[in-house]
Amino acid sequence: MNITKRIHINPQSKGSLGKSFEAEFRTAWLDYHQISWNGSDLDDRHNSFADRHHQQVQSHTLGNSEDSKSTLLGLFRNVTRSDAPVHVIDCRAQADGLIVQALESLQMLESLAAQGIRFTFFLFPSEDTESMNNLMDLFYFAGDRVDYVVVHNPAKVRTNLFKKSALETELKKFGARELTVPVVTSITLLAIKRAEAKAGRKLSFAEVAMPDAPHLELMLAGEMQWAMQQMFRQYDDMAELLLPPQHVPDVQPQPEPAVKPARSIQPMLNLGE
Repeated sequence: MNITKRIHINPQSKGSLGKSFEAEFRTAWLDYHQISWNGSDLDDRHNSFADRHHQQVQSHTLGNSEDSKSTLLGLFRNVTRSDAPVHVIDCRAQADGLIVQALESLQMLESLAAQGIRFTFFLFPSEDTESMNNLMDLFYFAGDRVDYVVVHNPAKVRTNLFKKSALETELKKFGARELTVPVVTSITLLAIKRAEAKAGRKLSFAEVAMPDAPHLELMLAGEMQWAMQQMFRQYDDMAELLLPPQHVPDVQPQPEPAVKPARSIQPMLNLGE
């Protein structure tokens, strides 16, 4: 398959796993490499993705099954017409059934593949078996028609049910890659919320991490820079699953990341779902 575009989507049912949090790092990585992208926000309860990137992201509301089917059909038709090589979709919780039903009934994976467009599913293991069964269902549905990135978020999930599971074994056979979201202290995350309230809008991670920006104290901005560096290194290592081949950056091997200085134990939070 000659891949000309990538669609990133996190379609699983469970919320509060840091899905929107991880997507912020990923879009900052795309911007860092000057890769054009646009996106869709399917979380009409929060709209944080569209609020942070209002020039690139459109908001959509998923209603009943027929409304959702029409919405997703319009969304994916727009992707085929766009010049951007990457489209990032942020989904609300409990929308997996609507999304899978639309993808299946419209034969969307096949029709988009015929146009050189391939999906990358972002899967977030959790601590409960029901959610893990949902990941298995998504894998059984998509099979080898999509690529997979497994996202571990230790700030949200303390017990790793994915490790040494049958799902891990099967996903590895299909070339799945794994990444780990760094834990950002509650002090910095709450400071970002205060900065957003002061600015009267949502702020992207790239904005708050800029050392000369007025949003965060220097040390807090430094922690966000550190977190972005950890994520960027991992995205670079799996760029072939995130980008069409012609857009994969030529990145020199990086040294192992420095160990983050120890801090006093604090509650671990992630913004968004």
